[in-house]
Amino acid sequence: MFLWPILVLLVGLIIPGFVNNYFLYMGSLLMVYAVLALGLDLMMGRAGQFAFSHIAFYGTGAYITAILQARYGVPFPIGMVVAVLVSGAISALVALASVRMRHIYLGLATVAFASGTNWLFQTWTSVTGGVDGFRVQPADFFFFTSVGDQSNFRVLSVMLSIVLVVTFYLTRSKLGRSLSAIRDSEHVAAVSGISVQRTKVWIFVISSAYASIAGSMLVVFQSFISPEHFNFAPAVLLLTMLVVGGMGTIPGIVIGAIIIGLLPDILRNAMHQYLIWQEFVYGLILVLSITLMPQGIWGLITKATARDKRLS
Repeated sequence: MFLWPILVLLVGLIIPGFVNNYFLYMGSLLMVYAVLALGLDLMMGRAGQFAFSHIAFYGTGAYITAILQARYGVPFPIGMVVAVLVSGAISALVALASVRMRHIYLGLATVAFASGTNWLFQTWTSVTGGVDGFRVQPADFFFFTSVGDQSNFRVLSVMLSIVLVVTFYLTRSKLGRSLSAIRDSEHVAAVSGISVQRTKVWIFVISSAYASIAGSMLVVFQSFISPEHFNFAPAVLLLTMLVVGGMGTIPGIVIGAIIIGLLPDILRNAMHQYLIWQEFVYGLILVLSITLMPQGIWGLITKATARDKRLS
């Protein structure tokens, strides 16, 4: 249970002294993706609910944390907590309004909410800066201010480690077991005494809290945020991370976040002379991954491990 959090923490504390700022920046971005993907997996991989409002709460967390810090001098931890509470309250209202929907109808409703939120980020210029964006201040943690890629990387590694520990406990709790039952069959779950609607609302709120935390993490190492950070491109990337890594598996989600998070940058560097083909190659890799690995990379690893145990 604690292997992955400890590994992330060790990497976060040791690696900054040996790599340049570009790799630290990419590592910070991957950690944000990992928290985002873990939260979305609770909704889609664990509960089987196809909601696409995740990216809206990602932006909400980022803007609230950044605005409170830059305009009112609120320290980062307090700003992050306020962002989580606001996102949780909004997500509860959205969940109560859409909890009776299923499958494509739930997806469409949450897509509309995400689109409306992004429109708000673009047009509420007096608060968010609109399309011109919002300048982010260095994160204030009461006793120190995180300045520089090395410090930011270490801070984010601690935050990701905490999120991983919470996720491991959550998936093994009564709520986690209820989510698995709802994913398999809502009717059977209801007969077993599980309050399906209440559980859906709770997981919607918790998933949104993860997205809000990821948004707060974004402003730790970004000096500038804009509505472009919270459009549907990151949402598609997140869905791909879940499918390629392996839905419903925490190690698979982390692996998927790393691989898919790096893939666009790798393709840009490897195919800079063939820009027109980058999207095609990216799509081809995703299609092949989904076709050849229906249970994701972690599914392949667990199958290979089980086969080796049988043979030994």
